Amino acid sequence: MQKLSNIRFQTKLFVVFILLSSIPALLIGTMAYRKSSMMLQARNEQDLNVILAQLNTSIERQVRDFDRFTMIPYYLPDTFSFLNKPYLAKEQWGTAEIHAQRTMARLMGAYPSINSSIKGLMIYGMNGTVNGYRISGNTVINPNEKVMNEDWYQQALAERGGFVITGVREINQFKDGAFPALIGSRLLMDEEYQPLAVMVIFISPDFIPKFVETLELPTVKVTVLDQNRNVIYASDPALAARQLSIGANEQRGRWEADVSTNQGQEGYSGVFLESGYLKWKVYLGVNREELLAGSRSISYFTFLVAVAAVICSAAISWLLARRLSRPINRLIRSMREVEQGNFKAPVPVGEDNEMRRLESSYHRMVSRLDKLVHSIEEKERQKRNAELYALRARIQPHFLYNTLNSIRMLAILQRSSHIAKLLQSLAKLLQANMKLDSELVLLDEEIRLLKDYAALMDLRYTGVFRVHWVIPHECLQVPIPPMLLQPLLENAIFHGAKGLDRTLRIFITARQDAESGTLFIEIADDGTGFTGKEILLREESADHIGLRNVHERILLRFGEPYGLSLIRTDDLTKAIVKIPLKLEASETGGDRDVESVGR
Repeated sequence: MQKLSNIRFQTKLFVVFILLSSIPALLIGTMAYRKSSMMLQARNEQDLNVILAQLNTSIERQVRDFDRFTMIPYYLPDTFSFLNKPYLAKEQWGTAEIHAQRTMARLMGAYPSINSSIKGLMIYGMNGTVNGYRISGNTVINPNEKVMNEDWYQQALAERGGFVITGVREINQFKDGAFPALIGSRLLMDEEYQPLAVMVIFISPDFIPKFVETLELPTVKVTVLDQNRNVIYASDPALAARQLSIGANEQRGRWEADVSTNQGQEGYSGVFLESGYLKWKVYLGVNREELLAGSRSISYFTFLVAVAAVICSAAISWLLARRLSRPINRLIRSMREVEQGNFKAPVPVGEDNEMRRLESSYHRMVSRLDKLVHSIEEKERQKRNAELYALRARIQPHFLYNTLNSIRMLAILQRSSHIAKLLQSLAKLLQANMKLDSELVLLDEEIRLLKDYAALMDLRYTGVFRVHWVIPHECLQVPIPPMLLQPLLENAIFHGAKGLDRTLRIFITARQDAESGTLFIEIADDGTGFTGKEILLREESADHIGLRNVHERILLRFGEPYGLSLIRTDDLTKAIVKIPLKLEASETGGDRDVESVGR
């Protein structure tokens, strides 16, 4: 039990220390993590917007260079003259046609040297000529590739000299080997604004990852979509597939997307911007887990602090439980002893601290309680002795007066030998009366004295009453207070025979109730009764002094529920005495006049 109590106490201390140490650390860590995460995301978004603007500007600048490159034929009149003439078969060419063709070939061959991203070009003349150049691979033009129905070709015609660029397409204008490229096209027109040819350059999308590499941000994911939301470049194809449905109708904004990988779900967030010149959208983003890795160190640190706090709390709670449980357990044991009436407090031991001072205060309190209880008991004992002496003093004059008056009357009337017998009975009664405050007597002895008293009364009131005795043998050995029944018999004779023209019958009986452990002694008479069913023997009443004294003697010695009751039933007036069958040792010896208080 003691060990279980120590464990409970230590557990409570452990829980309290955990709450006081780990919860504040967890709250502060959580708030710091959230605040740092929000600040980091906001700062990252700002940085990405700056980088996005720079990347978008670089892409637009490069495409504008391609736009300018398509204007070069306007500075070569020979080319225009070649394109402006009707198409002739090669066997019909003259010097002018050959010179123009050479000029066209030099023009086409110069473009790759201008920009390495240009992988080839073609010029579709309105006169039916088709010229083309490819920097690598087969340079033979594919005559089966018809471009007049292509959307970019029609758009170039509709722009009337404006530059048109597409997304990544499969280029099949040359034999043996298609290749992916962006298509930039422009309609060339003469001085009279008549269409001469559609010039097409094939641009490798590799210039975009080159720009991305110059950013030196390996963790940043970049996606470029054309005006038809086709992918031009994607550093993460899986992420690009999710971005196709993000921000379709917005020019700029922020985005979030989750991508399934072999390691599970990965979350990305970033910003996007639409180019006003190209109508392309550029998406920049980072992995949220990688972005918040720094902030997550705060949560890891908080977790470590909480674990350390738990360990420290366990150690501190164990030390405190060991230090505090001993004096507390001593106090608990002492309190239980005090509850049982043993006012013995433990002597304080150990160093001077709060628990030592508490034990000292408790020791002083218990000592004062012990003295106070002893003082109360002594006062109560003195009070009850005084009450018993007062009761005896109240009974003895009344009894002696009536007895002596009876002897005087008989001596006057009879002068016979009965006086000796009367005096002998009186001596016995006086001797019994002297035991009122000293001891208990057996019911057998009390009945013999009661019979002597009945004999005295019969000498005085000859033929007035007759007593019927019904006392079982097993009841005769029960101890009762001395001279307890004499006032009851006296009351029955004096009050029961008043105004009665016949012999008064008095019944004295006794019985045991083993279940309740009670002895019932009943003195009943069929004489003149009282009105009502019961007489209440109240302390404040001036009537029935003898009966009330009997009742109070029983209460003082035995307590509740014992005592005397006076009732009227079946034309009989009954005085019923209730006393316990078995008495404690303190009731049959020692201080018999004082009721035990359980000490």
